[in-house]
Amino acid sequence: MFVVRRARDEDLPEVMKINLETLPENYWYGFYKSLLDNWGEAFLVAEAEGKLVGYAMSRIEEQSDPVLLGLAKEEEVGLLRRVISSFKGELRPVGHLVSIAVRSPYRRMGIGSSLLRETINVVRDFYKADSIYLEVRVTNYPAINLYEKFGFKKVRVIKGYYSDGEDAYVMVLRLKAP
Repeated sequence: MFVVRRARDEDLPEVMKINLETLPENYWYGFYKSLLDNWGEAFLVAEAEGKLVGYAMSRIEEQSDPVLLGLAKEEEVGLLRRVISSFKGELRPVGHLVSIAVRSPYRRMGIGSSLLRETINVVRDFYKADSIYLEVRVTNYPAINLYEKFGFKKVRVIKGYYSDGEDAYVMVLRLKAP
């Protein structure tokens, strides 16, 4: 059994440990604290056996990019058109799932799915976002499969996104009717 709940200040050191254990991308304390302070409803943790075993942290951004709004794929928009539309388009709230992780012994128990489901619900219902997006390594097949099960679509590739040079997919889930 596990419980998903909103993160608290005292959870941040353990969230940082989970991040260090599970992901090659790491953040400084102030980054976590900023996400918690500004978008705390969308900063979630999972508890099992009396300890933190996973987290999902997100923020809300104002976007006019039709790709991040889940209205088009990169190849449908084209770079020049996307740049132009970002200057004249209406800004809309968009969720950005910055990081999600579950400790290795607790994987394949539904914890990642629960964190993702609750993140989507909070971003849609509390923050009234039009869409939610994330970046994922192109070789992270388990994560890509999970996101696709929730309806996320690959809409863009960012070459050399990660510090080791690996590319990232940008995946988007549209939360509102266009």
